[in-house]
Amino acid sequence: MKIVDAVWEKRNLGVDVTEIVCEASDSKEELISALSKVKAPYSVCKVPSGAVELLLCAQEQGYQVIEMLIGMERKTKDLELPSKYKGFASDIMIKDANDRETKLVLEKIESGNIFKTDRIAMDPYFGKEIAGKRYGNWIRDLIQKDAHMCIGYYRKEPVAFGVNTDNEGQVSNIVFGGLLNTETGRGLGFISLYANLVSAEKHGNKKVKTHVSSNNPAVITLHLRFGYSIAEMQYVLIKHQ
Repeated sequence: MKIVDAVWEKRNLGVDVTEIVCEASDSKEELISALSKVKAPYSVCKVPSGAVELLLCAQEQGYQVIEMLIGMERKTKDLELPSKYKGFASDIMIKDANDRETKLVLEKIESGNIFKTDRIAMDPYFGKEIAGKRYGNWIRDLIQKDAHMCIGYYRKEPVAFGVNTDNEGQVSNIVFGGLLNTETGRGLGFISLYANLVSAEKHGNKKVKTHVSSNNPAVITLHLRFGYSIAEMQYVLIKHQ
């Protein structure tokens, strides 16, 4: 079990945050002890799938399930668009974002209209605007540490973006992706996912890993369509004091 004082979240959320990450081997008694010591006004408890005793225990202590995080992965080898999307191929261009494009993406994210299904956006204590601010700060931090922001163009229009990091050129962690105009209804959401894969392969990575929320089943389906497999699942519970 890890207990973390998530000091970086004070900037993002405006409150102190404690995060408890459970292992399947943790006991119910250990979890009760850990949760009883939490004083932060907002806390997050993560429980691996299958650890039902710990899941029920956390709920007994007043924590509520807000999502399940699903870890997914695939190799970059043999990367191509699924047959469903091959008709779009000639109109798609993927590139690394320049300063102007990075600024555009951050402005869109911080408007609060990009990420709507994560635990911060869906929590009535916070909401979409705070979620947008949080992710904007997070992406700036990642870019300062040499993360890659990529842009997906469709018919010369920037429609999607992705953010990914390298792990010694072996594994790319895909951290963010989204549409720049979520109201288009043109069925272009796949470009964000594809852009991150192209970017990861371009930077020499042999495998990609990412996490998606159970609150967005359409994105889960899209990852499976692109050849991802499920590697792990984790319950995410929250509590406001």
